[in-house]
Amino acid sequence: MISLYDFRDLDLMLKLAAEGDNVTTQEFAEALGLDTERGRTGVGSRLAWMRRYGMLLRGDDLRWSISDGGNRVINARLRATQKQALDKLDDEAMVEVMAHVTSRYQHDGLLAHMLRREFLYGTAKR
Repeated sequence: MISLYDFRDLDLMLKLAAEGDNVTTQEFAEALGLDTERGRTGVGSRLAWMRRYGMLLRGDDLRWSISDGGNRVINARLRATQKQALDKLDDEAMVEVMAHVTSRYQHDGLLAHMLRREFLYGTAKR
């Protein structure tokens, strides 16, 4: 099984895009270096959850691709000035930033799942 704590959703989507965005579970498992039966099963389960959350699509040909919403996420990048502005904020001000982030959480189911899962990944004990 490949859990949320092994790979971020965004990283898996970026890898899928790099592999051609139209791959079978087996091809993707091999691209991740998980070429055993257990690895393929784990990858398939993880990709199925990502499809359920709206990040991926699975065609009738059993090939995985990134959804329109998933593509919007992987194509969004912070500009250098935005990153610098965030870096300059006091740690205490980040509480207000988080309040703003959570207000956006209500607007889009895909983004809500990705924000929640990114927070879980980022706060996991390593």
